[in-house]
Amino acid sequence: MKDNIILDIFNKSFCDYPSIIKNLTPLLIKRMDELKIDVQDLALLESMPSSEIDEIINRIQIENGPLCKKKDLQDFSDIKLGERLINNFFKEIHNSIDLVYNLIISRQLGG
Repeated sequence: MKDNIILDIFNKSFCDYPSIIKNLTPLLIKRMDELKIDVQDLALLESMPSSEIDEIINRIQIENGPLCKKKDLQDFSDIKLGERLINNFFKEIHNSIDLVYNLIISRQLGG
């Protein structure tokens, strides 16, 4: 198992914005605890092929691109923008976890 696939996805999604990674990683970790992201959730993401992980990263980059360019987010002077970015990020993570979970259930039911 990887160290933490969600952190890996976050870092790859915002690799062009090191200040965002540095400033928002603590908020990301706190939100993972609040959302009760567990080993099963991580395992579901880890079961995805790397091409699908790349698609997740791409969607996160597209969704958050305009937000990342805002100076207030890069210098972390507006915490609300940081929270918005983290919320957008986890929306995509949850959608991906749900997709894998639903595919597994569908296969088990013979679909």
